[in-house]
Amino acid sequence: MIRQLSRISSQRALDSLRIFVGQCKQQLVLDRMIEFSATLADALAPVTLISGVGLLLVSMSARYCHATTRIRQLFAERQTVDDENKEELDQSIRLIFRRTKLLKNGILTVMLSAAFSSLQILVIVLEHLFQLELSFLKSSMLLTSVIFIVLSSCIYVNEVQISLRALGLAVHHHDRPR
Repeated sequence: MIRQLSRISSQRALDSLRIFVGQCKQQLVLDRMIEFSATLADALAPVTLISGVGLLLVSMSARYCHATTRIRQLFAERQTVDDENKEELDQSIRLIFRRTKLLKNGILTVMLSAAFSSLQILVIVLEHLFQLELSFLKSSMLLTSVIFIVLSSCIYVNEVQISLRALGLAVHHHDRPR
């Protein structure tokens, strides 16, 4: 009888232990999920920033490709025109070349912004993985990334203004009596 009671109490103790271990595992999984969701939440801003930077990069790259193609066309056209029209073509070529230099710098700054956003994501993951406090570093990277986006946007606006100036030359060239 005592053995039977001992076996029953041992079985109950084992069952209680299994239930406790199961609950601990569930709590551990829940804790890990909470940590992972916190990591994702922290990484949301830089990931969104990278998406916006990508759109700006696509636009700038398309304008850069168009400008370089247009310079090649103007050089080909320059070979066939008389000397009095060459000066206008040269002026257009200089403006478009200036645009390409601005676009190159704009693309560089927007890529630097994406790089800092990517590094910020890495720092966020490392912070959560190793339980570090890297708030200052994350904030600095975010600020740097935003500064590069603002700088790139200013360069882009400047390029658009020069593009309008070049368009004005083309309209003037087209409207001139022949």
